[in-house]
Amino acid sequence: MVQTEKGTEKGVEAVERALTLLGAFTSTRRTLSLHELSQTTGFYKSTILRLSVSLEKFGYLRRRADGRFQLGPACARLAAAHEAAFDYSELLQQAIKRLSALSNETVSYYIRDGQERVCLLRENSTRAIRHHVNEGDRLPLDRGAAGLVLLAFGGAEGSRFERIRNDGYVVSLGDRDPDAAAVSVPLFDATDHLMGALTVSGLRSRFSSDVIDTMREALIETRTELEREFGRHTLAARRQGCAETLHPFIFTSQGLP
Repeated sequence: MVQTEKGTEKGVEAVERALTLLGAFTSTRRTLSLHELSQTTGFYKSTILRLSVSLEKFGYLRRRADGRFQLGPACARLAAAHEAAFDYSELLQQAIKRLSALSNETVSYYIRDGQERVCLLRENSTRAIRHHVNEGDRLPLDRGAAGLVLLAFGGAEGSRFERIRNDGYVVSLGDRDPDAAAVSVPLFDATDHLMGALTVSGLRSRFSSDVIDTMREALIETRTELEREFGRHTLAARRQGCAETLHPFIFTSQGLP
């Protein structure tokens, strides 16, 4: 049998291009013109038109009467099958365990419930002296790194929350407990809705600047991996911007230093 598809080192080029084309659509870009698809993917318009023939044939792409493209019904079937088989909590728990083993500190996942935050998942540090958190614990929303992340990315107004959104994470040193410290990042689903806050916490005395930087990078990397699994279309520039923030918004027991 003659192989007609042009292969790349890791796969088939035509398949990769077709998937790139489908990946151009998001919840905020539901329809795209041929020109917009070309700009987004970097493909020639002739390439897009050739790919669209097969994608339309199998129901993954549809061209409307006005000439614009949208995802086809086959994508909805795949999304439903994925949702039925997907277990968010298992992925989160695995990620939390890895982070705790890497940092040797307590890692937890919080969601917002009214004016409180609730710990849904956690992996406590194995250290003899540690910051201990129980699943189901309810804590103030306006204190601590996780609470401030939930407020900021939940739409809270004000300059400090705007700065948190720009930085992409929060460091708190003794904000809720004078002996505790934490680093927290937001977690989003496939539609860019805030799910919760992923947090590493421990004794304040152990959270040096270098340790904070290491934890921040580990959190951002874990968040990126999880969101990719969730199906979120995240811009590389946004991830890079968060990872390169040099002056985080640090909250202490006395407020912003």
